[in-house]
Amino acid sequence: MKKLFAFIILTGMLSAQTFTVESINGTASYQKGGAENWTRLEKGMTLENDATIVTDDNSSVELKGENTKFKFGESAAVTTSSIKKMNIDDLLLALAMEDMMNAPKKINKSSDNTAVYGSKQGEENSPQLKADDFGIKKLNGAMQIAENGMEESAVVTAKETYRKYPATKKLPSYRIYFANILFRKGLYEEALKEYYEIDKLEITKDEKDKVNSKIEAINMKLMSE
Repeated sequence: MKKLFAFIILTGMLSAQTFTVESINGTASYQKGGAENWTRLEKGMTLENDATIVTDDNSSVELKGENTKFKFGESAAVTTSSIKKMNIDDLLLALAMEDMMNAPKKINKSSDNTAVYGSKQGEENSPQLKADDFGIKKLNGAMQIAENGMEESAVVTAKETYRKYPATKKLPSYRIYFANILFRKGLYEEALKEYYEIDKLEITKDEKDKVNSKIEAINMKLMSE
């Protein structure tokens, strides 16, 4: 386990880079890692690898890194550390870590309270989502990471968002979008797990038909292997 954590930390250090704000249309703000305050983003600023950028409505930002350019639009939140290329092995490792972090944890047996804590409890206690909810902005950002050709990193960002903002797990359109990426990448078991969870949500008939079609296709592929 320690080796696993060390590998992830080392990988993050090696992939760290800074970004320059190339252009801004509209209004955007950023927050340094660990800071509480948000600062207005300005053209020409240099951002470290732990900055989070949020765009307002009708706004967009273009960043330039060492080997990449990244542009994202309105109502999105993107952390600069997520702007990176990952391979399938990196994605599988990150998904395994997310599964570990989402595993329910029982409190000490000596306690009279036998409740199990995990993502389910967070979902039940989450307030109703609002249109400007930060979790939704994070998912919008994850989608735009995917649209910039970094689909693996987008999936990891989405999974992190589900964990940190549990109510977002109930939004089927986002869940389907990222599950479809797993399907296209050939990660059928991981995609199947997502589709089964989505099928339990309140979804439209069209969404249900698409999800069930994917479930059937994956089961056929797994049976033929």
